[in-house]
Amino acid sequence: MKSGRGFTIARLIARLNVGGPSTQAILMTEAFQKKGYRALLLTGEVPAGEGSMEYLAHERGVRPIKITKLSRQLSSAADLQSFWRLVRLFRRERPMILHTHTAKAGTLGRLAAMVTGVPVRVHTFHGHVFSGYFSPGLTRIFLAIERFLGRHTDCIIAISRSQRQELVEIYKIAPPDKVVTIPLGFDLDRFLQVNGQEGSLRAAAGCSREAALVGWIGRMTAIKAPALFLESAVRIRAALPSVQFVMVGDGELRADCEAHIRQTGLHGKVVLAGWKRDLSPVYADLDLLLLTSINEGTPLALLEAMASGRPFIATDVGGVRDLMTGTARREQGWERFENGILVPRDSRRIAEAAQYLLLRPELRQEMGRAGREFVRNHYSCGRLAADLEQLYVQLARQKKCLEENNDVPSPSEPAIAKYSP
Repeated sequence: MKSGRGFTIARLIARLNVGGPSTQAILMTEAFQKKGYRALLLTGEVPAGEGSMEYLAHERGVRPIKITKLSRQLSSAADLQSFWRLVRLFRRERPMILHTHTAKAGTLGRLAAMVTGVPVRVHTFHGHVFSGYFSPGLTRIFLAIERFLGRHTDCIIAISRSQRQELVEIYKIAPPDKVVTIPLGFDLDRFLQVNGQEGSLRAAAGCSREAALVGWIGRMTAIKAPALFLESAVRIRAALPSVQFVMVGDGELRADCEAHIRQTGLHGKVVLAGWKRDLSPVYADLDLLLLTSINEGTPLALLEAMASGRPFIATDVGGVRDLMTGTARREQGWERFENGILVPRDSRRIAEAAQYLLLRPELRQEMGRAGREFVRNHYSCGRLAADLEQLYVQLARQKKCLEENNDVPSPSEPAIAKYSP
């Protein structure tokens, strides 16, 4: 058995692309290094066309270990090479805990951990690929793989209660006592400091200070449904012609978005701003954020919008409902909460909800205040690091690979008990 904080925690993610999973992996590696643990971040390459978060790792003093063939794409040759690279790395580094993020990393990492005898295996579902990604036949294969891996995983983390319910009751990935809900946590300080318009984004979008600016932020990929945003924009413009729009992000559907803009008469009304490293000036200039995804775990864009004091309209998918505060008020085919509005995946309903909020600036301000208070209290980076440390220590002691001592804090309330129903 080992004692003290000198043991190794290996964190594995398929790629450090722009988004919540990469941000969390980087911040948690940094947090555990500062706590005195030997924390490693293992990652594949970010493919061409996707924005990279590797700059954030370097800013935070985290030096990722590259698994060069690791990719989210399915490739038997590359996946086999990645698997053996992980086996060799685990044998050399001897981690006590492996924590995997994203589907491909979770599969290859946990298989390599089984081969090398890594004592504690944890996997986080930031979202899942069981809906909206693949054909029914391929989805059944992935479900079978995840159920097999679930039997050889010590703890599976869901990032929302809705997601936990799906994993346990619908997809039956693992029994209830193995699946714990631990909300995400981020460094949101720069967003919490947003105070009014800054003007740079509005200038780029050709939007005056008085006109409303509606935004969409994310990867231009099918699961994020950027076309639904553009369809909604056409309807919003028909009712409120002065409204301007901006899409922040990039991806394989950018050309499709450009064509959609030309074909629907939105040219000059929708600006494609590309990737932005610092999003706080973006949220500062937005009056409203739209999220149109087909599936989500806990979308970072909504957390950042709330921290910036901005209201949002989001499709009612995945764990989004768990981010809503207050009692729902049912309106015309959608639900209004204290911090935003939930809508079905329907451009007409999205447009109606947007019109409702754009015509009520005082309500938007009230929603912004409610959202900011919510994320300030529930989604801090420090809270997540403390929750994960409790979980790791609890699991390591259960597996009898960590002594009871004063070097590692004993949780007053075990992490699994803390968040599970």
